[in-house]
Amino acid sequence: MGQTLSSPSTKKHCESGQSDRFFYGLAEMQGWRITMEDAHTAILDLDGTGDKTNTFFAVYDGHGGSTVARYAGQNVHKRLLSEETYKEGNWEAALKKAFLGTDEDLLANPAHTRDPSGCTAVAALITHDNKIYVANAGDSRSVLSLKGEVKPLSFDHKPTSDIERARISGAGGYIEYGRVNGNLALSRALGDFEFKKNYSLGPEAQIITANPDVTCHEITEEDEFLIIACDGIWDCLSSQQTVDFVRYQVSEGKELTEISEMLCDHCLAPDTTSGAGIGCDNMTALIVAITHGKSKEEWYEWIKDRVKNEYGYKTPNSVPQLYAQSRLLSFRARREAQEARERTSGAGPTEPSSGFDSDDFLRRYGLTVSTLTGGGGISFRPGGSIVSDSGNLMFGKEDSDEEDESEDEAQNHGASFFTETLGLGRADSPDPAKNLRAQLDEYEKENNDSETTEIDGDGDSKMNGSDEATEKSSETTLSKLSNGDAKAAGEPASTAESTKPSDTAEPVKA
Repeated sequence: MGQTLSSPSTKKHCESGQSDRFFYGLAEMQGWRITMEDAHTAILDLDGTGDKTNTFFAVYDGHGGSTVARYAGQNVHKRLLSEETYKEGNWEAALKKAFLGTDEDLLANPAHTRDPSGCTAVAALITHDNKIYVANAGDSRSVLSLKGEVKPLSFDHKPTSDIERARISGAGGYIEYGRVNGNLALSRALGDFEFKKNYSLGPEAQIITANPDVTCHEITEEDEFLIIACDGIWDCLSSQQTVDFVRYQVSEGKELTEISEMLCDHCLAPDTTSGAGIGCDNMTALIVAITHGKSKEEWYEWIKDRVKNEYGYKTPNSVPQLYAQSRLLSFRARREAQEARERTSGAGPTEPSSGFDSDDFLRRYGLTVSTLTGGGGISFRPGGSIVSDSGNLMFGKEDSDEEDESEDEAQNHGASFFTETLGLGRADSPDPAKNLRAQLDEYEKENNDSETTEIDGDGDSKMNGSDEATEKSSETTLSKLSNGDAKAAGEPASTAESTKPSDTAEPVKA
């Protein structure tokens, strides 16, 4: 899964644009990952001619660093425009050459030759003659909503595929634990030059290749919108679920950028405990509305009527719950507590800057704190307290550890694990420092009382029988002191704790 942050970065980068034929909204979020390695491109007028121009959208999902992804986001479309096949209108061949050519440019640049990073690439070229060409290398994905039903425009490249497996083994690679050479979970990408060193083979036949598959779809009146996203989204939602999500929110009148943000928040894992990394990746979602000459407002009304009248595929009015309710509630409480601390300390703005709305986060699942916790649940109120569903205060501002201990002891008849086993915090437990000083005072007093000793001719003192007994008794008493040397001078450590003589821990009483 890779390294993760202690708390996810939920701040979104959003972008939108509009032309006579399309408008789009995009959101990208770093999430739990240490760095943001995704990149994207959105150009409504690719040719710069205004009329009869092509449109280009792409998402690049980086791994092992962001260098290759950022380079691709800045250069794949430029390489596409420079290809002779593009000028000839051979769009499929032009897209293939653009992907492979960008890889060649990276390899020829000494600054990138030893760079270990790579990226998936999924690009949609929408031509002026109403065709969508989608080129894909890796496991990012593009889908189309056709009357509310999903139509795949790309296919994931995984090493488990028979076609991919044959190429990998033919180039001298292997598949271990479902990964290429036990490393990459995808089989095509830009960059990743560590897997492109079989110089007896062409770039299309390497262990990892940048050669894309290209599909073509002719736009019809039933086409509604296009979705392009990285696997941070597709690992959490199926293609149909994602189309359902977007279509319903469009019918509710939400902007495409807002819907893209909602997709990222919905897929974000509440923690990193799953182990599989689901919901912990960088996320980028790009939604393109196919207007068919309609205005933006008319397009929204068109989708709303279709959903309301159940035209085409019936769109559900709820979203799938991806994570356990307990994890969602815990995540909500942690985020609100963090934001409350930031506001109190003055370290952050008065309003949360993360872009995370916990109430809206739960609402998207059709949940509230009450439904999450049930009749005996608790609620967290930032800057306030935790209360039960009945309204009883769970943890107030005046609570203290001492009160908790007294309550525990009252419930357990004055006994607890800490008092009975370790002797800590017990009401009748003597102060260890005072106990030690008392024993030292007693020792000094006994020494002063030894005036009865006899002095021999050489000046040596002789203790009588009773004094010897007293000395032995004193030594025996001091040897049992629990803190430091019994005969050490100076003030004993004030942190010493009294313990019970028994080494066997008594069980915790319920």
